[in-house]
Amino acid sequence: MPKKHEFGNQKQKLSRRLSLTAILLTLTFVALAGCGQDKNAETSSTGSSTSVIENGADANRSGSAQNDKAAKESGNAENNSNDALKPTPSAPAASSDASSSLTPSSSSQNPFEVAGIQDPKAFLNTFKALQKAVADNDKEKVANYIFYPLRVNDSEKSLTIPNKKDFIAKYDQIFTDAIREALVNQKTDDLFVNYQGVMVGSGELWLRRGTDNPKLFGVFSINLETVAN
Repeated sequence: MPKKHEFGNQKQKLSRRLSLTAILLTLTFVALAGCGQDKNAETSSTGSSTSVIENGADANRSGSAQNDKAAKESGNAENNSNDALKPTPSAPAASSDASSSLTPSSSSQNPFEVAGIQDPKAFLNTFKALQKAVADNDKEKVANYIFYPLRVNDSEKSLTIPNKKDFIAKYDQIFTDAIREALVNQKTDDLFVNYQGVMVGSGELWLRRGTDNPKLFGVFSINLETVAN
């Protein structure tokens, strides 16, 4: 009888140990399962945060690219505007090479406007009268279409003719055959104009409006060196 009783006690102890072991295993499994869920949640949260950050970075890069493009277009527009506002080069002084930057007088309704001539018809009437006076070799009448002092340029020096009397006395030296030919053969449709006046031929003569009386027109410069060249 004592042995049976001891064996029963041992059996009860083993059963309790197994029960405790099973409980411990169950708790361990539950704990592990909970850790896995927390880890998955953390991983999901981290991935979501990373995605948000990456999306934000992409948005920033896109916005930066758009801003750079807008700034570039604005800069180009400003440069074009500045280029449009830049002054054009002025025409050269009256000389033998002045025709390179002149414009034909037939370019507008008033082809002589750039020279300050407001009445093109009156100018052409004066020009044709000067041509006739030169063709007729009428020194007195030609002298009436000269603005004094008259500047006469040759290859060596410049001569100033102060008045009508001096002009008539030196007429043949000033209005040489080549000068007369250039003036008489000049077609009004082929006249060249710049801000200084109206040019005849290749620069042999220059005419302008009067300073005190804009309705008067006359020759203010003759270039003999142009003929020589």
